[in-house]
Amino acid sequence: MPDDLLMLQERIKNTILLGESHFREFKSAFEGPPDDKKPRNVKSLCRYIGEALVAFANADGGELLIGVEDDGSVTGIPHKESGIEKMLSAPKTYAYPGNDPPLVYALKIKIEGK
Repeated sequence: MPDDLLMLQERIKNTILLGESHFREFKSAFEGPPDDKKPRNVKSLCRYIGEALVAFANADGGELLIGVEDDGSVTGIPHKESGIEKMLSAPKTYAYPGNDPPLVYALKIKIEGK
């Protein structure tokens, strides 16, 4: 595993420990009651990603983690690879059509095996 990836994983773990704030947002990839969670609709997740990134761009920046609950627990993303690819491209398709968004990272990474 490359050193950069290990450093990014540690940064994400620290971000989760710090919790949500004006600069950090967590979004579950699941929806529904606690005892009956189902994968959230990919299109609604993509729309949320676009809205959150525009809000960060209009402020002082921020971090958005998909697959993390509000309490910081990592639940992962249960969607197929095609859905994950749509989420990764959401900044270009839902927030900045035809333009490159001001992103540092938009990638899939495993944390706690998820």
